[in-house]
Amino acid sequence: MMCNIMEQRPGGCVPEIARGGRAECAAPSIPRRVCRAEYAAPYVPRRMHRAACTAPRVPRRERRKPGLEWRLRMKRVKLADLAERAGVSLTTVSRALNKSGYVAEDVLKRIDNAIEETGYVHPEKKNPLYRDKLIGVITLHSTLSPYLGLLTQKIRDKAEENGYYVLQVSTPDLDNAALTYHAKRLIAIGVCGLIVCSFNSAHLESEARATLIRSGIPIVFVERAPDCQGFNRVLVDNELGTYSAARYLIKRGHSHLAYISLSKKLDVEFSRTRGYQRAVDEEPKGSIAYHLIYCDVITPLAAAEALEEAIKKDPDITGVITWNDVYAAGAVSCFLKAGRRVPGDAEVIGHDNILAPHLNRPISSVAMPVDEIASAAVEIIYRSQDQKSLLTPRTITLEPQLIIQP
Repeated sequence: MMCNIMEQRPGGCVPEIARGGRAECAAPSIPRRVCRAEYAAPYVPRRMHRAACTAPRVPRRERRKPGLEWRLRMKRVKLADLAERAGVSLTTVSRALNKSGYVAEDVLKRIDNAIEETGYVHPEKKNPLYRDKLIGVITLHSTLSPYLGLLTQKIRDKAEENGYYVLQVSTPDLDNAALTYHAKRLIAIGVCGLIVCSFNSAHLESEARATLIRSGIPIVFVERAPDCQGFNRVLVDNELGTYSAARYLIKRGHSHLAYISLSKKLDVEFSRTRGYQRAVDEEPKGSIAYHLIYCDVITPLAAAEALEEAIKKDPDITGVITWNDVYAAGAVSCFLKAGRRVPGDAEVIGHDNILAPHLNRPISSVAMPVDEIASAAVEIIYRSQDQKSLLTPRTITLEPQLIIQP
């Protein structure tokens, strides 16, 4: 394409656009490079059918200016930019923004300052659908405690009935350290609520309490909730269970009683022992001989050996109440080994009513309201999805029932 010069002006030649997009004039045609050199006319690309721009061209290497400030002005602030400004790693910034791990106070301040300087806006990422319906369960691991296995199964069943799923974590010793450790990881996964079964410490320490409070999700302690005020609790009147069992044996004419309990001195054990002693104290002083027997492990053999030692001291023991059905099975074997019939010569009442109905000769037992416990715990979780409900912790106390076998 040739440029024809119509007139010379200080700014160069001004082409007149004719029909067809060609620049026409009466002057003789001159090669483009001659036109630019002689008249200093600006370069007009072929694709531009308009007057040339008078702004000077900036070399490409001079357009880019290194440094964070320039990048922040030219694009949306990203997490990496925030980490560079705060002088920390990308992982640390992520933990601070998502509250999914420990970050030192001075580092948090640097990150906050970087957010203010850059204007970074953290996107609100909604948890995936399955996490919105995921309930975390932390429970004490015990292969010889059928009650915990049944309770967690009922929680799963009730959760599924309401469209939720359960992620369960079992630990050999559910103390404050274990609770804090597992709670942090379940919260980081994004569970919508947390159920703690059989908390195994006498007090809830400040670190564990702070971890649960900062989570912003509903927390439910089931049955064992010492010093857990301020959280949702589903409790059982354990004192009523052993009290009912002891009163039944006394009315049946048993004047020499024994209670076999786990040796741990926690709120559940204290409550059950208190119910047993209250039933005895209601009788005239000295009319009832009672014994307290403690076992360190939950096995039938431990209960059988402990009861055998007690019978050596008081051969007239005929009524036995146990901490759970596992101990009840051991007490029955001890009486049978001594040549006594159960029931008949002696009577044993278990607790939980899980194994007792399935022994060769079914025995009475105190039934725990497992279905009601699971329903109440799950209901608190899904009803607390409304943020306003989190401000009002609930405490639900249920009653056990003495199941008498004929």
